[in-house]
Amino acid sequence: MDLKMRNTFFTTVLLGTLALAGCNATSNSVVGTWEGRATAEEAPFSFGAVTFAPDGTFTAEAKYGATTRAVSGRYTTEGERITLAGQGIPPRVYEVSTGDDTAVFTDQTTGKSMTLDR
Repeated sequence: MDLKMRNTFFTTVLLGTLALAGCNATSNSVVGTWEGRATAEEAPFSFGAVTFAPDGTFTAEAKYGATTRAVSGRYTTEGERITLAGQGIPPRVYEVSTGDDTAVFTDQTTGKSMTLDR
């Protein structure tokens, strides 16, 4: 996967995470600030702080190796799916599962997932 595709994937994951925050009980459980947990599979990409607001907006910090990019936009939820729409990126849909203090976002296109901790 080339750098541009990876950047798009991780930006989408961020947006998906943010989408959880606004539409239902699942979304209410993600409102607040989260920290990305990078895995060896995701390296050299990781997410810094991600904040989901109750009004359906989000802000996030995406890290791509030595580069950090701020991302913001809107999210919507439907069941276990989150749709993230941010500036300069197409809307992306993720399957989301939440635990006590974790949320796992899985990209429906690639099958890759990212875990965020509260």
